[in-house]
Amino acid sequence: MEEPVPKQDAVFTQGDSWEQQPNRALRSVIAAVVLILFGLTAALVILSFPLGVYTVFFTHLSNSTATTAGYPFLWVGPVAIVLPIPVTFGAAFLAVVAVYAGMFVLAAYQGKSLPSAIVSGLKNGYQDFLSNRALLTLVSIGFLVFTAAVIDEIVTAAGPPIGNPFTGGDDLLTFLQLTLAPLREEFGFRVLIIGVATAVVTLPRPEIAARKTIESVLRTLWRPSAAYESLDSGSNTLVLVVIWAAGALSAVTFGACHVACGGGGWQLGKLPEAVYGGVVLAYLYIRYGFHVAVLAHWGIDYLPSVFAFFGQGAYGIPWDSSPGYVLQQIVSSDLFGIFGLASVLMILHVAYTKRWGRRRESVAEEHSSIAV
Repeated sequence: MEEPVPKQDAVFTQGDSWEQQPNRALRSVIAAVVLILFGLTAALVILSFPLGVYTVFFTHLSNSTATTAGYPFLWVGPVAIVLPIPVTFGAAFLAVVAVYAGMFVLAAYQGKSLPSAIVSGLKNGYQDFLSNRALLTLVSIGFLVFTAAVIDEIVTAAGPPIGNPFTGGDDLLTFLQLTLAPLREEFGFRVLIIGVATAVVTLPRPEIAARKTIESVLRTLWRPSAAYESLDSGSNTLVLVVIWAAGALSAVTFGACHVACGGGGWQLGKLPEAVYGGVVLAYLYIRYGFHVAVLAHWGIDYLPSVFAFFGQGAYGIPWDSSPGYVLQQIVSSDLFGIFGLASVLMILHVAYTKRWGRRRESVAEEHSSIAV
C-alpha cells in the first residue's frame, strides 16, 4: 500500500496565496492608472526632443546662438579634459540629442517587447511593465527625480545652502551644459571608474583570442554586471567587491565634484543629493547598462530643463521662474509629483515582493524537505 503524500501547506500552493492572486479587478485598475502615467511621461519625453531643437535653433535665450562655437570638455573622473576641437552649440546639441534618442530606441527593444509588456502589465499587474527596459528607464527617471528632490528639500530645511551654478550666466550655454552633462558625466564617473576597474579585474586569459577579449571588455564597459554573470560563484566574490567598491568611489567622487570641481555655484548642501544620485546611477549602470544610467541622468538634468528654457525662448518667461507656464507646471507635477511618487512606490513594492517571494520559496523548500 502506497504511503499517502503529505498535503502541501495551502499558503505555498502556486496561485493560491494572496500575494500571488490579489483581486484581479483592483490589480487591473492599478495597472491601468500606472499605464496612463507611463503614457503621460512618455509623451513628455518624446515632446522634449523637438522642443529642445526649437529652443536652440529658433529662439534667442542669450547672446549665444546655435552657430556660436566653443571647446567641449570630458570628465575623466574628477578631472576635466578640454577637447581642442571647436564645435558649434547647435552641432553639439543635435549630436547628443541623437544619442539620447538612440538609447531610448535601444531600451525599447530590450527585455520583453513594449506591446507585450503593456499587455502583460494590464493582465498580471503593473510589475510586468518593468520587463521592458524603456518602461523601466521611465520609472528610474521618476524615482531619481522625486527622491533627489526630497533630499534637496530636507537639506534646505536643515540649513546648509545648496546653491545654483546656472543662474546669472549665458542661458543658451546653461541649457547646452545641462544637455551634455548626462552623457559626459556618466562616461567620466561611471564608465571610467566602475567599468574600467571591472574590465581590468575580469580580463580574459591571455590564450583567449583578441577578438573575444575586445568583445568581453566592451561588454563589461557597457554593463559591468555582464562580467560576473558567466563566472562561477567562487570567482564572483572578487569581481563583486571591485564593482561595488568602484561604485562607491564613483558616487563619492561624483558628489564631491559637484561642490569642488569648478561647479561655480553648488555649495556644500548639494553634496548629499549628488552622492545619493551617484549611488542610484552607479546601480543602474552596473545592473542595466550605460544607456539606462545616462537616460536616468538625462531625466533629472535635461527633461525638466528643456520645458523651462522653451518657455523662456518662446514666451519670454524666465526659465528659473516658479511655477512657470502651464506645460512646465505639468512636467513638474508629473516628475516631481504624481509619476515620481508612483515610481518610488512601484520600486519599493517590487523590491518587497521579490524579497518576500524569496523568503516564501525558502520556507516552501524547508516544508518540502520536512515532508519528505
